[in-house]
Amino acid sequence: MDTKKLRQKILDLAIRGKLVPQDPNDEPASQLLERIHAEKERLTNEGKIKRIKKSDSDTLENEVPFEIPDSWEWTTIGDIFQHNTGKALNKSDLAEGVLRPYLTTSNVYWNTFDFSEVKEMYFKTSELEKCTVTQGDLLVCEGGDIGRAAIWNYDYAICIQNHIHRLRGFGSISHSLYLYFLMLYKWTDRINGQGIGLQGLSSGLLGKLKVPIPPLAEQKRIVTAIEQWFALIDVLENEKNDLQAAIQQAKSKILDLAIHGKLVPQDPND
Repeated sequence: MDTKKLRQKILDLAIRGKLVPQDPNDEPASQLLERIHAEKERLTNEGKIKRIKKSDSDTLENEVPFEIPDSWEWTTIGDIFQHNTGKALNKSDLAEGVLRPYLTTSNVYWNTFDFSEVKEMYFKTSELEKCTVTQGDLLVCEGGDIGRAAIWNYDYAICIQNHIHRLRGFGSISHSLYLYFLMLYKWTDRINGQGIGLQGLSSGLLGKLKVPIPPLAEQKRIVTAIEQWFALIDVLENEKNDLQAAIQQAKSKILDLAIHGKLVPQDPND
């Protein structure tokens, strides 16, 4: 059994609105988008985020990648998430600011983190807001294994370097759902690196990435269903590994008996 393909199929059903049934009592996604846009406008007017001038290439195309339920809407990552990258290591200001631990792409894996080596560098006070990750933020790798993503679920803050995107939803939105959508996009080659030599997922490309947005209540139901299915697949994978280990052990035992002349009886007439 190819469990990766099974996970991919589950995510494909989820992103098309076929994993859980729609509830006609759910508030449609169009109203959720209106609140998101209102929150973006408020933050823009307060000077907390920059107003992004949209070009013709930023508008949603009439042709959509696939059909979605009527209560859903098409949008982009940049339309529903505030996103930016962290700080580049600059030798000229190595001793300025406050020494802080920071994450690199080598620390970020699919919905998990590797803390075996966490580096430190100096951050100025003016850089901290942009470069600090707090609980619930969705992190996406710009370099390395581009598109690889994880949610920071720890109750303490940490900084990030410039090869990691920090996605923070405008208003209420399920970060977990879009982690799974990015996972599917990665597995189906919808996320591609740009550049020669070193590939990377720039802020511009990530912001233009087209994604569906379900009603908020349905987002939560989808995430619950995905997690239940993935937990079941984890069990299957563990059983598969146990079976393979038992088979390997049996093969080794058979060969050991054979090499010691104990697999078949000896014939005195030989």
